[in-house]
Amino acid sequence: MFQQAAGLTARVVPRLSPTRPRLRAAIALFACAVAASTAAGQDRPLAADFPEVYRAGGTDAPDWALFTNPGPAGFDGSGNLYVLDADAPQVAIIGPDGQPVMVVGRAGEGPGEFDLPSNLVVWRDGHFAVLDAGHNAMHLFGPDGWFQRMVRWSTQPGNPFAMFAQTGRVMRPDPNGSGIYAQGARAAMGDLIGAFDELAGAQPQPRAGVDERGVERIDLSGDVVAAETVAEGWRAPRRQPVDRITADDLRGNAGLARAASALMFFEPEFHWDILPDGMIAYSDSSAYLVWIARNRQVRDVIRRPIQPEVVNDGIRSAMIEWEIDQLRRASEQRNAAVDDPELRAAMSDLDESRRERVESREFFGEVPVIRSIRAGWDGVLWVQRRGEEPWDDEGPIDVFGRDRQYLGTFPAGATKMPLAFGPDGLVAFWEVDELDVPTLVVKRLPVELR
Repeated sequence: MFQQAAGLTARVVPRLSPTRPRLRAAIALFACAVAASTAAGQDRPLAADFPEVYRAGGTDAPDWALFTNPGPAGFDGSGNLYVLDADAPQVAIIGPDGQPVMVVGRAGEGPGEFDLPSNLVVWRDGHFAVLDAGHNAMHLFGPDGWFQRMVRWSTQPGNPFAMFAQTGRVMRPDPNGSGIYAQGARAAMGDLIGAFDELAGAQPQPRAGVDERGVERIDLSGDVVAAETVAEGWRAPRRQPVDRITADDLRGNAGLARAASALMFFEPEFHWDILPDGMIAYSDSSAYLVWIARNRQVRDVIRRPIQPEVVNDGIRSAMIEWEIDQLRRASEQRNAAVDDPELRAAMSDLDESRRERVESREFFGEVPVIRSIRAGWDGVLWVQRRGEEPWDDEGPIDVFGRDRQYLGTFPAGATKMPLAFGPDGLVAFWEVDELDVPTLVVKRLPVELR
């Protein structure tokens, strides 16, 4: 029953480092595993004709399913799907039959009420948590939807950037406990926080934990979160030093432009997910390598003989042109919504600064192959590759079984990477119509792809 609950031409691979336990002994493990772990170079096509189970949302949806934006979602062990609508703000819980179970939360300043919710974590037993930047905390709820308690992040209060430090972090439930696994906050965000502290005359706080190239296990048992590093990825070397964001940048409205310039074109990103046995699968280089690790030690590796493309002058020119076009489109959309001439002028100056920095940004020497990694409910691993264009993240999706053996590939465009995996093969996707109205679509995978 529906309820309302309260509320660079050479192949680049990670190097071994004594500070990160990529033990040199692992080389022998990888060499022995090549025959078993290296899949054939030719793709084995998979069909993506998954049967549809139900839909929720769209223009004619009931109030509980009038989703405003495609937000995060997760399944529990009973097949219930939890969906965060940050604008409502609320969490809609949908049963395996597509019918509403309850809606949890509302806007407010009290316990269990949401200010700026941005992420959602769902455990298999039905407990769930909502990351709320406005409260600088995680709201914890029981399987019945009732608020249990709040756990705060240990960021410095009073800093307007601090409450957004956790926003955008990939978070997953601990499959063997009540904590969560979370990717570190972006280094540029840490710079912004420190620059604001400097501008406000406060003592900058030392950066704690890992940045976006690592994973922490977050303990939620206390009043304030406690983090332990469980995986750290390799960082590509740079020829140009990274300019740190300072208080002077904020005074001159250049902080965001400088943060964007700190990125390197084609710098290998850190992609990861948590497997049901607690192992972390991650990629951190331009090569087709997926490390399987526990307690910061690599236990296995998945690879395919698909080589990254070397960056040449043509790719450099095309990438710069594409990035500048993205800036232009964003500027046009923003200007259409801003009436204040002074604000438009200030944003125009910022756009010009960002354009100049795009043209001078450094390039990594290869176009990374892997663009996304997701772990299925039963441990099957989905790995998405780049598309035809170097900036295209929506390429083919390779699938590996629980034994790490290659099962096949969904051709580009055949299916998107699932938003969430659930029991009995349930998977959720967002679809957006021509009016940008989102619909949640739940399908069922065949046994071998779960």
